Amino acid sequence: MNPFISRISGNNWVVPVLTLSIVLVVLLKLAWITPSTVGTRSRLLSADQISRVQASFDDVRDDTAKMATEVAKLREENTKLQNVMGDKNKESKLLNDTLQELKIFAGLTEVEGPGLSITLRDARRSRSSVIDGDSMTIHDVDVLKVVNELWNAGAEAISVNKQRITAGSNIRCVGSVIFVDNVHVAPPVVIRAIGDPATLEGGMNLPLSILDELRSVDSAMVQVEKVEKMRLPAYAGSTRRTQAQVPKDAK
Repeated sequence: MNPFISRISGNNWVVPVLTLSIVLVVLLKLAWITPSTVGTRSRLLSADQISRVQASFDDVRDDTAKMATEVAKLREENTKLQNVMGDKNKESKLLNDTLQELKIFAGLTEVEGPGLSITLRDARRSRSSVIDGDSMTIHDVDVLKVVNELWNAGAEAISVNKQRITAGSNIRCVGSVIFVDNVHVAPPVVIRAIGDPATLEGGMNLPLSILDELRSVDSAMVQVEKVEKMRLPAYAGSTRRTQAQVPKDAK
């Protein structure tokens, strides 16, 4: 006896299920209509069914074409947006670089670089009748002259005892006290300037300069040091203006 046949007979559900599965696969294959099979299978359909199928494919084809067009437009817009963003980034970088330059020029940001450090002290030797006692003390005019000569020698940024000097800074004496932008500055007064150290040093050591005058009283009143790298603070005072405005025709 054939064991396969006997096994099937012992399981009466196998043959119906197997037959139903085969029929289902055939039906699914017949129902799966693609553009390549629609022509051959259309012969099996009625005229009304053919028109509906054809209309369905036409709709799908039209929708696909519209979607492809929309995708192309979106890609083009995305490319344009990326180009614009790239240009904006360039413009933003240029604007930021310009802003940083202006902040440095106005003293509104910290800066660092090489330069010169000048320390001014009161004279240490005893007063005599030959030298005026007032000349042995560092005054606001001495600090102001040093700052002006540093600018003239090519300094790019200056601070006095950690107070950043700007175009609106003021250096003055109130009694025996020196004030820089209304901040009390006590000797020793340390004036730091960023610039080419050799150029600054040469400009400050000229004959009849303010440092030359102070050294003639007491050489200990002046100490000059080249610095490879220093960091100056930003201007901490008020930048508010109530009267000065930019003219409309200058904007």
